[in-house]
Amino acid sequence: MKALALVAVATTAAHAGELPKKDRERAAKSAQHPAPPPPGAKPAPLVNLYNEHTHEWLAVDATTPPQIADRFLRDHFTNESTKMEPRLVSILVAAAQHFHSDIVDVVSGFRHPKYNLYLRKKGHQVARDSQHTHGNAVDFFIPNVDTRVLQAWAKQQKVGGVGIYLESKFVHMDTGPIRFWSGD
Repeated sequence: MKALALVAVATTAAHAGELPKKDRERAAKSAQHPAPPPPGAKPAPLVNLYNEHTHEWLAVDATTPPQIADRFLRDHFTNESTKMEPRLVSILVAAAQHFHSDIVDVVSGFRHPKYNLYLRKKGHQVARDSQHTHGNAVDFFIPNVDTRVLQAWAKQQKVGGVGIYLESKFVHMDTGPIRFWSGD
């Protein structure tokens, strides 16, 4: 309630120029977040994302602000982040909900072009112009869900590209053109 009150006061006061710049900026940021559910209402279910490389956890729902996910899905090699496709978090949440899981393991999100080139030179199966380098892809798996079953679900979503990596036991989903492939 305090954030909502701050937004209301800040909005009124900001027009009158009464609040310091710092408070106006804080109010503007608060206004970007969705309003919490009313008291007694059931909150949206959370899904816990685990980053396999950074060993970080992030609790999300479909309304998680994208900038939080951008940092979580950063390139683990360069530690740089980019603006990620906002639908990626929704995809991960939808997969978790479909399979009745509260955990999704993220193998890869953003991949810096330099790291992508490094992986190609080392012989890894990565596309020259990977959707990962544009912030449009995520590789993931859900514990206790067979990779082939996850791949079938991913294809049904008709969001973009879907790749399956049986040896590594993860699925790739991106928001590029619809296409399918399998790798190691």
